[in-house]
Amino acid sequence: MIDQKLGEELRKQLLQDRERIQGEIENLSAGGVRGDAFLDDETDAVDQHPADDGSELFEREKNLTVRRMLESELDGIKDALIKMDNGTYGLCEICGKLIPEKRLRAYPAAKHDVECQAKLEKMGQRAATGA
Repeated sequence: MIDQKLGEELRKQLLQDRERIQGEIENLSAGGVRGDAFLDDETDAVDQHPADDGSELFEREKNLTVRRMLESELDGIKDALIKMDNGTYGLCEICGKLIPEKRLRAYPAAKHDVECQAKLEKMGQRAATGA
């Protein structure tokens, strides 16, 4: 297991990251281009130049992608905090070995040690290429 001092440092970092990411998600939701956002004088698509439609679609898709990435990161942080409460934080979910302190400091929400993470990424690349 990780020592108490390191655990406290990492918990603080995870809580700060959680707050920051929640704020970013809220900002995206409030200020981003949404699919249902139209001006009062817009009655149909004829009012806009076709390039404007493409730009709005791109912005909506970009914001949706960023939001999904942030939500995934937030889920990882929540999982790490639950593991801290359960006493399983810092253990690789695959092999059960202790995740090195250096890795946890770099990425406090890490679920795997370096070896298992490399294997997962290699399998993902094979699946993506069809090999």
